[in-house]
Amino acid sequence: MTDPNGLAPLKQFALNDRLANYGDGTFTTMHVSDGKVALLNRHINRLVNDSQALGLTVEAEVIRQVIAAALPERNEGVLKVLIGAGQGGRGYARLAEPNINVAVSWHDVPAVYQSWQQQGIHVGTVPVSLARQPLLAGLKHANRLEQIFIKQALAHTDFDDAIVTDTEQNIIEASAANLFWLVGGQWFTSSLALAGVNGVMRQFILDNCPDIHIIEQQLTEIAHVDAMFLSNALMQIVPVKTLTLGESKRELAIAPVLSLHKSLAQAYVGEYGAA
Repeated sequence: MTDPNGLAPLKQFALNDRLANYGDGTFTTMHVSDGKVALLNRHINRLVNDSQALGLTVEAEVIRQVIAAALPERNEGVLKVLIGAGQGGRGYARLAEPNINVAVSWHDVPAVYQSWQQQGIHVGTVPVSLARQPLLAGLKHANRLEQIFIKQALAHTDFDDAIVTDTEQNIIEASAANLFWLVGGQWFTSSLALAGVNGVMRQFILDNCPDIHIIEQQLTEIAHVDAMFLSNALMQIVPVKTLTLGESKRELAIAPVLSLHKSLAQAYVGEYGAA
């Protein structure tokens, strides 16, 4: 890729490099509509910041160029960008100066998300917890074995998704989304100081809804929530219609979630970008 700004380009990764072997890298998954990327700058910042947290330096403008080069291929869909630590080093140890590389891929937006947004979903729990590791908390790093275990457990239930806790039973997130819940007219979301992924949609919601409280909350303490929703960059905001906790199964209100989603629509459209 020719770089008019003189920045070092990123190279296509080989399958035997550190990203493939150790998950030594970061990634983001973007919703593309009419050739534009939703929450574009947030996705770019995520790749820059999360890579830096892993000791990998990438320039925002180089990432922007990677995205721009991919966009002519499709006008609609899901664009995934992975940043890897390259090849080399002995075992877990990297080279002193990693040869950072990139991979891009296109996917379809899950068709079920549209009906989920309008009708809501059934959420329960699974017997898989997230480890508490502050060095990785919040990052969209490429080692996602915990989420694989969660998805495997979820496949043995009739839930659409699950509330996932850490090993101390604090609510963290869903299988691939962040969680928000409403109690007494006040919205809350989980602290991600020790586990979980700080999603770009979560960041967008918090920036536009400053009254939402970020807290530590035990799973046992949310049995009587009034409403709940999941969020990520692809599903945007999905209300929880039915919540199952143990033997208790409750119907939740989806109107407050739909109202919140509607209130954010204009700001969301304003964060589309063409790279």
